[in-house]
Amino acid sequence: MADDPGTVQALSDLLAVQHAAVYACAAAGGALAPLRPASDPTRLLAQTAYSAHRELRDRLVAEVLGRGGSPPAAQPAYQLPVPPSGLTGALELLAAVEDRCAAAAYDALDALVGDLRALVVDALAGTAVRGQQARLATGQPVDRASRALPGV
Repeated sequence: MADDPGTVQALSDLLAVQHAAVYACAAAGGALAPLRPASDPTRLLAQTAYSAHRELRDRLVAEVLGRGGSPPAAQPAYQLPVPPSGLTGALELLAAVEDRCAAAAYDALDALVGDLRALVVDALAGTAVRGQQARLATGQPVDRASRALPGV
């Protein structure tokens, strides 16, 4: 069944950002792996981010397909906004990824209603929390680690 082209485009745009987020979270997690034990909060943050973005990516693929669209494919590699070198670099990468995802989610909201809008609002909230957690883990004070209007 074909759906509103604006809805499909908004979902596709958000999906493209999620593909990049999955890649970047894997890179951050890989950088943290030799530095911290598996139970370390920074590794758990990277794992949580990776899982959240994979889950949203998979849901967006299904939503685009269910609306008669062609979901954008993941690229083989992405340019990372921050090199994940060391603990601080990996955490800064996670924060940057969450900020980009928050912006993409915010941009998609205008075209979405109902359950899709709720899905993206939940994703926006998750990106805000994970971004703040990553910034706090780098040692930033709360007032600098928090974003008053995530995605804006």
